[in-house]
Amino acid sequence: MRTTAALLIACAFGATASAAELQVNQYEGPTECDDADKVKKGDYLSMHYTGTIDESSPAGEKGEKFDSSRDRGQTFDFTCGVGQVIKGWDEGLQGLCKGAKAKLIVPSEFGYGEVGAGDKIPGGATLNFDVEVVDITDPPARPPTPNVFKMIDTDEDNKLSVEEIEAYFKGMDKEMPEGLMESEDKDSDGFVSWEEFSGPKGDGPGGDEL
Repeated sequence: MRTTAALLIACAFGATASAAELQVNQYEGPTECDDADKVKKGDYLSMHYTGTIDESSPAGEKGEKFDSSRDRGQTFDFTCGVGQVIKGWDEGLQGLCKGAKAKLIVPSEFGYGEVGAGDKIPGGATLNFDVEVVDITDPPARPPTPNVFKMIDTDEDNKLSVEEIEAYFKGMDKEMPEGLMESEDKDSDGFVSWEEFSGPKGDGPGGDEL
C-alpha cells in the first residue's frame, strides 16, 4: 500500500515548530530485556502495526485507519534509526523489547509534516500507530559486489586491453561506450590497470570479490 511505501521514506519536508511531542505508551509485553532483545539504532526489525489518525489530530478524520500490516498478514521489515522510516518510528521504537506492544502518538513533525502522505494522511495530521516488535535481528547481509575487472581480464594479465573491454560489452549485446578507453586509461599506455579501473573490482586485480 502507498502508506507502507511512505514509511520507507523519512519525511524530507520541514514542519513548523510545535510543542507537540512524540509519545510512546507501552501496554503489553516485556519492559525489561537483554540488550540483544532491545531495539536500538541499526537493528533490523520485523514489526506489525495499525495506523490511524489520532483523536488529538488537528487534521484528518479522527480514528480513521489508513494502513495495517496485520490486515495483510505480513510484517513490515526495516532497519531502525537510519532514515528508512518516519522520525516517529526511528526514535519511538528504540528501547522497546522484543514482544512489546505499544502505541506511538506521532505529531506531524515526527511523521509526514505539512505535506502528508497519500489520500488518507493530510498535512499536519497527528498519527496513532499500534505497534508490535515481532523480531529483532542484524541487518541482512548485502550481496557481494561483483569483481568486474576480473570478469573482463580474460587473459589474467592484470590489465584490460581494448579488445577485452569490447568483448565484455559484446557479451552483453552492447557496444563499448565512446570515449570509455580514453577515460579509463589515465596514463595512455593502451591498457586499463586495476588502479585505473573505476568499476567494481574487489580487493585486487585477481583477488577475492568484496
